[in-house]
Amino acid sequence: MGNMLKRLSVTCLAAVAIFAATTVTNASAASGGASCSTTGATGSLTFTNWSDNYVDISGWVKDTSADGHHVAIQLISSDGSDSNREWTWRHEYDGNGSTLSFTTHASTTGNWLRYVGVHVAVMEGDTIVRTCSDWA
Repeated sequence: MGNMLKRLSVTCLAAVAIFAATTVTNASAASGGASCSTTGATGSLTFTNWSDNYVDISGWVKDTSADGHHVAIQLISSDGSDSNREWTWRHEYDGNGSTLSFTTHASTTGNWLRYVGVHVAVMEGDTIVRTCSDWA
């Protein structure tokens, strides 16, 4: 009888532990990052508190070439359809070796932040000379 009670206790305890483990959820939002480099520019965005409609962003872009062009970085996002949303460019104009760092957030409706990524570009005025992209 004593062994039977021990087995029952262990079995019940295991069942409670399994149930508790399956019902615990992670309260924190997703996070991730995206980065890329092209000749003359490198940059990165880090995403925290990421949901389909909101994300906190920290990022940087660096000019890596004395080529007379400036560099820029841009958030890209998608709701999962075939189209992407391109957000405002952030430009670094101070030349080779200079870095622009920033923190911001993005919010939208319609799940446009379901997928997020980065464009890094070497630019002449508003014209893209070279670019790269990466998704988180």
